[in-house]
Amino acid sequence: MSSPRPILIHGSGGDHRLWEPVGARLAGSLALDLPGHPEGVALDDIDVLGAALAEALEQVDAPRVLVGHSLGGAASLEVARTHPGLVAGLVVVAGGARLPVPDHAMARLREDFAAECDRLMDGFTADPGSAAAEAARDAMEACGPEGLAADYRACRSYDVRGRLGTVDVPVLVIAGSDDPLTPPWLSDELARELPQATMVVIAGARHLPMADAPLTIAGLVAAYLARLELTDP
Repeated sequence: MSSPRPILIHGSGGDHRLWEPVGARLAGSLALDLPGHPEGVALDDIDVLGAALAEALEQVDAPRVLVGHSLGGAASLEVARTHPGLVAGLVVVAGGARLPVPDHAMARLREDFAAECDRLMDGFTADPGSAAAEAARDAMEACGPEGLAADYRACRSYDVRGRLGTVDVPVLVIAGSDDPLTPPWLSDELARELPQATMVVIAGARHLPMADAPLTIAGLVAAYLARLELTDP
């Protein structure tokens, strides 16, 4: 096969900027913005979001490896399940087979967007003063309360437990050991249900390991891409 192209897909309240520390280290990578981040209307159902992502991917030359963070990982898994011909490989960062959003987060978002952003930022990175953290905050504010609320509803609509047996590509699952938003046990639950999964936990990383450990994430993805290319018949 020709060299697979990593397609980087952000999570809730994000955009392509969340991937900049990693994308710069991955040759040929492409970071996509999901609808409503910030252009267009955010989609609040995982089936619709997966279909929109599949349509966007059809404009990108194959072979494609989807590298999805959190909600972006969920959308990537939907594409792998429903449009397998579009996906040569899959990396899921800070994701799971479900993405619970607590009621208190939904209520806080309705009442005080800034306070909910603060809660997310506390969970995103161990270094809130970093350039990557500032980019994440800027992306969240650009997304706005309506966009973030749609992302939360999309997360709540997502639960593929018992439906992952058709994902027939190798999947690398990456979790941050200190992630309070998608704890490692959710990533482990995902890895256990996938037919071909390898899981890696990054010590000290929170929900945005691309910010806490960009070199590690880039290295893991690069190694995955190399193995995928070598094992293609």
